[in-house]
Amino acid sequence: MASSLRIFVPVKRVIDYAVKVRVNPAKTDVDRSVKHSMNPFDEIAVEEAVRMKEKNKDIEVVAITCGTTKSQETLRTALAMGADSAVHVEVGADSTLQPLAVAKLIQAYVNKQEKKPDLIILGKQAIDDDASQTGQMLAGLLNWPQTTFASKVEVEGTSIKVTREIDGGLETVKANLPAIVTTDLRLNVPRYASLPNIMKAKKKPIVKITPQDLGVDISPRLQTLKVEEPAKRVGGRKVDSVDDLIHKLKNEAKFDTGYSADCVEFCPWPHAKDLLVCGTYQLTDESNDTTQIRKGKLYVLTMDPSPSSPHPLQLHQTIEGPAILDIKWSHALLQHQQQALAVVDSVGGLQLHSVTQHHQLAPLAHVQVADTTTLCLSLEWANRVDPCDHRIAISHSDGSLSTVTSTESEWKVQDQWHAHDLEVWTTAFHSHDTRTLYSGADDGLFKGWDSRTQVPLWTNKRHSMGVTAIQSSPHDEHLLVSGSYDEHVYYWDTRSMRMPLKTVHTPGGGIWRLKWHPTRKNTLLTASMHAGAFVIVDGQVTQSFTEHSSMVYGADWSFMHDNLVASCSFYDHSLRLWEGNDGEKIKE
Repeated sequence: MASSLRIFVPVKRVIDYAVKVRVNPAKTDVDRSVKHSMNPFDEIAVEEAVRMKEKNKDIEVVAITCGTTKSQETLRTALAMGADSAVHVEVGADSTLQPLAVAKLIQAYVNKQEKKPDLIILGKQAIDDDASQTGQMLAGLLNWPQTTFASKVEVEGTSIKVTREIDGGLETVKANLPAIVTTDLRLNVPRYASLPNIMKAKKKPIVKITPQDLGVDISPRLQTLKVEEPAKRVGGRKVDSVDDLIHKLKNEAKFDTGYSADCVEFCPWPHAKDLLVCGTYQLTDESNDTTQIRKGKLYVLTMDPSPSSPHPLQLHQTIEGPAILDIKWSHALLQHQQQALAVVDSVGGLQLHSVTQHHQLAPLAHVQVADTTTLCLSLEWANRVDPCDHRIAISHSDGSLSTVTSTESEWKVQDQWHAHDLEVWTTAFHSHDTRTLYSGADDGLFKGWDSRTQVPLWTNKRHSMGVTAIQSSPHDEHLLVSGSYDEHVYYWDTRSMRMPLKTVHTPGGGIWRLKWHPTRKNTLLTASMHAGAFVIVDGQVTQSFTEHSSMVYGADWSFMHDNLVASCSFYDHSLRLWEGNDGEKIKE
């Protein structure tokens, strides 16, 4: 760590996180005559700066706030936590501060300093407006490098190394000082200020300045037209018949997965068609050496349409382990007439589970396909059409592909090779000719492989962004679909892969999964992340499902009810059942 650093920590006074926020009678704002406290993300920023100071006494920590007179309380909290000094840019009680104005005020104050700060640490967002803009704007105004959503911060001489959270896991970046850092929840747990430090903080001086002193116009650039409360939650209700309950099941059933949900699969086996499984992924605060641990839960659920059931979805079994990236049922019996589910995880592993007579999953085999720092991102069985081919294809975060096969005594890696230079998001066998294996990656390349020799058959560059989903039709031997971050589904004739037959746009969301209907060869289901889920019939979008409030990563068709769909979403950890249409009418 550098011998001497000056760290500025901007903090904001917000309505306390435990207060139930209500809209004022005029519907122009929320009621602010309630308890306020420091923005929780800014508390994390103060804690991180103080921890740096505790490691090096030469470091100076300066807390800064922009706000009314009452904002001094927030500065006193920062001082009690360990900040050395505080600066209050005071505005009138009738002023409205927006992120750009705050960024300009901090920029002006920084530029006036004879000894400028080496580092500015602030929360990634404030919980009142969730704008997540001030840090980025400040970096742009100062022309400093920025590292956002930090879960680990290390100062190394005249540079800073930051581990940041992204959708695919963790990213480590390095920047030269001076720099801006915005903090995420998992960076640390802020301390409670001790009573002696609270008393000392009351006596510490606070430097007061105004926007006029800094020459900054804080006039708002945006106008709030109206503020409304969200619709009130509807209570539970009774149903009149089994048919009514089944209708509710198909359209309204949901389950909270706790961890972030990213994959869901209905069981295809006749005696267990009421069974579905859901895989989850959670980045934890725990770490192994320098890597944060990802945990997961595999939920086994049953659909119970009986009138006596309080919930249509019943949790049947929970299996805990590493974070789960993909799950797939085998469509053919394995050795000893076993029905199996394959699961790939965040530590390079493949788990195989068999189904017991009580609809429980029992461990069948484990294969360490890659090293524990490599994520297994997707999997596909080769036996959807050919019941004799029990191979499993797996794609990896290091750009490689693997095939796993069984012998009389064990499951083992058969082949493994480098396929792409970036993450291989998806892989799939040609359903009717499993000698051919497909892969799609973050490099935007769509490839076909000879799975026996690992030789590329062709490389397609038609996708404008990363290729994230591939499905070979089990109904038509020449039909293949692929999906991309570019929000399009591509239909292909496998006999000529130069140009797609057609493309279908799912507006607002990149494609993450594609699923053919079990019996209708013209019907396709998409999990389209931000846009929700879509049903596509004959190359036309016939239905969209937008009830999820977060990115939809998983979706599947039921083998029990012809139009029943399960979909799951990530940050709101939600699993839902709903009724997909058959193309006869469009449902809004």
